[in-house]
Amino acid sequence: MKVRWFILGLAAAVVIAAWSAVLITYLFFEPSLAVWTVLVTIGAFSLEGFFWVAAGVLGWSFLAGRRATLERLRRRFFRGRGRQIASD
Repeated sequence: MKVRWFILGLAAAVVIAAWSAVLITYLFFEPSLAVWTVLVTIGAFSLEGFFWVAAGVLGWSFLAGRRATLERLRRRFFRGRGRQIASD
């Protein structure tokens, strides 16, 4: 589980770095329209990537919890019997 949150934290750090670069460029430099467009586009793509990573992490967590719940139900109703393979 910690790996998922590490990945999400890393994606958040990339977003913060990208938008910090946009803010620093805006406050301390006078960027041309082309430079400003590139910086904001990079920031927007990083945020989009963060949203996709967050959706993946939350979906991964949801599926792991659901799998554990289904396994508990299977054990409860079938008394812990494993999968039985029919022989010839």
